[in-house]
Amino acid sequence: MGRYSANPSRQHHIRRNGRDDYTLSWVCDRYYAGSRLRFPTRTRRFTDEAGARRFAKRWGCLMPEPS
Repeated sequence: MGRYSANPSRQHHIRRNGRDDYTLSWVCDRYYAGSRLRFPTRTRRFTDEAGARRFAKRWGCLMPEPS
């Protein structure tokens, strides 16, 4: 991923925590003025099944199988 790419995030994942609890995670690159380095930062959010389905549809990742 470059600094000026069209998609600012990558590595989208959905993890099932319980019956209706999901953890969404993705990585964004952070840049600082005067530095040519990138600093990948993982972000996590907790949601319900409807939110996980919207996330999966938007980013093209798979929903976890119900256990």
